[in-house]
Amino acid sequence: MPCDPSLALPPAPVAAPSLTGPSDTLIRAGPARPRPFLLAVPGCSVRGTETRGVEEVEHRARILIRRLSVADATGGNALLAPAQARRELIGAHGSVLETLLASAEGLLGQWTVPGGRTGDLTLLMSLSGAAWRADGPFVRADGPEGVFLLQLLPAPSWSVREERGGLAVTARVRAPAGESVRLLATSARDWAGASARLLRLGVVSERRTESELVAQRSRRLRIHTDVEELDDRLAWAAARLDAAHGSDGDVVHELASGESFPFDPDSRRAWCALGMLATGSVRHPRIITSSLLGALAYARAALWSGARVDGVAGLPALTAAEDIARDSLAESVVRRAALLELADAIEPWQGRERATALRALAATLSTDKPAPSAGGLRLPTLGAGAVPGDPVAGALGAALELPGRLLYVPPLDDPPPGALRALTAWACLNDGHLERGVALFRRHIADGFAHGAGLWPDGGRIHDAASAALVPLVFVHGLLGVRGDAHYGRLRMAPRLPKHWTRLDVSGLAVGDATVRMSYEATAGLHRFRIAQESGRVPLMLIFEPSLPAPSDAVLRVDGTVADVEVGAAWGRARARLQLPLDKEREVSLSAE
Repeated sequence: MPCDPSLALPPAPVAAPSLTGPSDTLIRAGPARPRPFLLAVPGCSVRGTETRGVEEVEHRARILIRRLSVADATGGNALLAPAQARRELIGAHGSVLETLLASAEGLLGQWTVPGGRTGDLTLLMSLSGAAWRADGPFVRADGPEGVFLLQLLPAPSWSVREERGGLAVTARVRAPAGESVRLLATSARDWAGASARLLRLGVVSERRTESELVAQRSRRLRIHTDVEELDDRLAWAAARLDAAHGSDGDVVHELASGESFPFDPDSRRAWCALGMLATGSVRHPRIITSSLLGALAYARAALWSGARVDGVAGLPALTAAEDIARDSLAESVVRRAALLELADAIEPWQGRERATALRALAATLSTDKPAPSAGGLRLPTLGAGAVPGDPVAGALGAALELPGRLLYVPPLDDPPPGALRALTAWACLNDGHLERGVALFRRHIADGFAHGAGLWPDGGRIHDAASAALVPLVFVHGLLGVRGDAHYGRLRMAPRLPKHWTRLDVSGLAVGDATVRMSYEATAGLHRFRIAQESGRVPLMLIFEPSLPAPSDAVLRVDGTVADVEVGAAWGRARARLQLPLDKEREVSLSAE
């Protein structure tokens, strides 16, 4: 690969911002482990191993850098946040503090020799490109995917050579006493775009990045419990979802090619969209309506936002008789759920007749297709093991609250880590297996930190966005039992909380332009909820159906007054159902008296 002196470079270096690394926003701190880490924001991700270097920087669906490291150094301690990292690198000549920040404009890196010492550093990295030029603080590489541009200050001594279809780049640089080595790396389709992004990298702010992480707990779904680390891990999952939504060519999903429904690539994209809806993300998720779960996500987005629904892309495939005939049991379950939610979504806009036709079609779909057995044909249930080779159909029916389903029977053995484990937890919570559901949910949350902070695995994928998406889905729809209908101003909440939870605060539950918060506390046989609408033009109608560990003769009070509401029993718990307009803060309590 030749050096091309005709390639343009920036006329002057860009002033690189100083980095301090994550402070106290969603961090994981401790000795570096030989485990992967992922920094991710929409448009950029940085993958590496805590004890070694960065393995890959992906920017705008291009591989910007491979194998970025400091020569002869290994990670000693690490501080990780969803988009930021700070590591202590230990080598033969002492330690170096490395700070990394993923940005939509590219990667920012900083290396500091502590103690005010002068230090000689050698940075090793690989770039893509068919032609290159290195001069002063800049390296530019051009290839079929676009232009890759790096700036390193102070200006280093560059060495560039061809290596396996790419460029092996070595930068030897001296860090003066009290100063840091700073890297800016970006890419674009052409030179003009790359140089413009380099300028924007110069004004990227760590403070803004941290404020965006704080938004995971403020403007959107936010929880506070007495359960260790649950709050932050839900926010980590939301941050991962935001990052996955930033690139159409998400390699996480492509690695799922060949897997069966509902874990194929299109279904995983739909799980991500559903998860973003559950977090109340301000961005409308990207939805592929030609897939069954995508159609469900489209309908749910319309229901929760109150958006007008006229023509529906993908509807012919959802109602096509030839497609229905080929459905597996799991596909039939999701198709039926999608038709029912779509009927609710289009009724205000296309009329009752169209909605009734969709509901009628849903009623004809069979979710009890005969399967062969030793004695001939049998009718499987929707429980575990209903159909050999299709263990998810029952979990899907229960998780999606399919009307008329048989009671879900969970499997005897725990499902493997990943989306299936979380889906099983969701099904258990919806159909009364509360302790099993909570245990599986706790396991799924722990899975996201077993191999590296915020990296939920599934099969061979160390970071699976769909598995991360199921964290808010199970919490919002399973533990809290939330459903929304923005057009009619309705919000259903059916919390079924673990016995050992004595406190829960949730805010940022979004329906249309409204957001709702709920708090719960349990003391000495008294269970008290406070629900308030925080924003929105008109008050929502709350349909409240709590299920609590209390006797069925418990007394229910609304705003301090005994309510004429029947308290029944279900799943060994007391359960009630009432409707309240959220025109003011409401208090609902249940006590044994």
